[in-house]
Amino acid sequence: MDESLLTEIGSTLKTLRAMQDLLPASGLNQLENVSEDMNELISEKYEPYFCGNAALHLLSSCQRCGRCCRDERTVAVSIEDCRKIAKHLGLSLKKFNIEYTRPHALKGENVGNARMIRKANGENCPFYDISLPGCAIHSVKPQVCSAAFYLSKMNLLLCKENGMFSTFKECPSDRELRASIKEYGTKIENDSEAKSNLVSTFRSDLPEIRLFHILLRLKGMEMYFGRGKAAYLARKMGFKRMPSTEELRPAAFLYAVLLLEIEGLGE
Repeated sequence: MDESLLTEIGSTLKTLRAMQDLLPASGLNQLENVSEDMNELISEKYEPYFCGNAALHLLSSCQRCGRCCRDERTVAVSIEDCRKIAKHLGLSLKKFNIEYTRPHALKGENVGNARMIRKANGENCPFYDISLPGCAIHSVKPQVCSAAFYLSKMNLLLCKENGMFSTFKECPSDRELRASIKEYGTKIENDSEAKSNLVSTFRSDLPEIRLFHILLRLKGMEMYFGRGKAAYLARKMGFKRMPSTEELRPAAFLYAVLLLEIEGLGE
């Protein structure tokens, strides 16, 4: 028995209990007020893949290798993205849109006022800088770039269709993350008590675990739809604030180990 594994799981559970301070006095009772809203944004049929990929996204850190900048064929940008990037570049919104964007290929209310980065097939993103290498506007890059790869719509569809989480072998960040998850998973598999503890904890109906899954969904929606949408849902539930990435990372890592290694949903 590895005492350090049990201690780590216990410590993570303690951190999750402390997060209940984020809830209003009524606790999770107001969840029903937003469950329909959340399911309209991302259907529960995409679970555990949406929450699992949200966990992976929280754990990864873009190394600006430039693969996305070179290989992604289209990059959609919201009006909020355009404002943010234009300000960063010292341009007016109008000038930025003329020089760097084009109308969205799709029409309708789901697209809204979103546009596309002006980028022809086979060309690099105009903000790709080989001397960095990678994204020259990394601190203000579009929401869709922040969500790649894990929370792209295509990846969620592939995960659901294949019944497992996708790997991105050309991404150095994903390779390193998978290696650390696999290493920890091997230790857990060799310790039956720690494994049982991890499974029973994250598959329980404990209030702190329910809260963790809600927060993970909210974080995923923040990455997928932008901070405004997630903040609206959090306010509707009465949360005092959204937790930081750092607060959720320890539990997100153990949850990723459970899904990918113990439950065998990793490639």
